[in-house]
Amino acid sequence: MNYEIVTRKSCKVVGLQVELTTSQNENHRIIASHWKKFNRELRINKIQSDGDWLKYGITKKINNRYAYLTAIPSVVGVAGFIEEELKGGEYICFEHKGNMGSLKSTIYGIYKKCIPETDIELDKSRVTIHFEQYDRRFLWNKPNSIITIYVPIKSAKLPI
Repeated sequence: MNYEIVTRKSCKVVGLQVELTTSQNENHRIIASHWKKFNRELRINKIQSDGDWLKYGITKKINNRYAYLTAIPSVVGVAGFIEEELKGGEYICFEHKGNMGSLKSTIYGIYKKCIPETDIELDKSRVTIHFEQYDRRFLWNKPNSIITIYVPIKSAKLPI
């Protein structure tokens, strides 16, 4: 699995949050339903992109509970949306290529294979577990769809 280490600047996002469980299968259902609700709220609030849109799916762990935030870059005055900051810093960055059904296996490969096989150290106390970035390359269930996945890291010792 290919990856790169990137440095990101902090950015403000707004969106809707839902609580998750510890079951991947249940979370898949919760997240899919939550994206539908989020996109519906964007339409209701007449928030449209100019074709170069950006959305985030942020998995968080707060007090041993998991949550998922669907978000867009910060805009003023969206009723019912919460505002958060995606913290800047170092991230290990992956690309998921393919349909949405295989996203779960990509994330599994990131945490169970790729990261353990590197000298990359995750910050165990981080609130953001990882986030997905959806942009113009995201084509829902098409085989050439791309989602960028960012995992915040504590340190990385890259080979020379």
